[in-house]
Amino acid sequence: MAVARPLICTGQNEETMKTHATFLRTLWLAMVLLCSTYGQAQQAASGPERLTLQVEGLTSETRDALSRELDRSGEARIAFACVPAGIMVIEARQGQSRAQLETRSRSLLTQRSAALRSRTIEGSLAQAEAACAQARNR
Repeated sequence: MAVARPLICTGQNEETMKTHATFLRTLWLAMVLLCSTYGQAQQAASGPERLTLQVEGLTSETRDALSRELDRSGEARIAFACVPAGIMVIEARQGQSRAQLETRSRSLLTQRSAALRSRTIEGSLAQAEAACAQARNR
């Protein structure tokens, strides 16, 4: 009958196991760091949040007042505005979400004039510029 004998780790096997464990931990840490760096790069590449508003009855005075208030607060800036088309593209500065940017922009417009009606429209900055050119050509 065979008797099971316990495995005895010699110094060489024990050192190999420690080296292997250290290597795996280092590899795991490197993967975590690479993944977090990749995520940050993707987030930075997406750029700041932008909101495109179409404002009925937009005037240059309203646009300028909104621009001054946004500059004063440092929350956002008007990236593009076209009074004839009533379009404004507002860009967040301090990592605000799109919902926060929309709430703040609408609040400032309402403070300026309760009669102003605005709606959010989907589209890029290039599309807003094209809509402006079309409104100017009418």
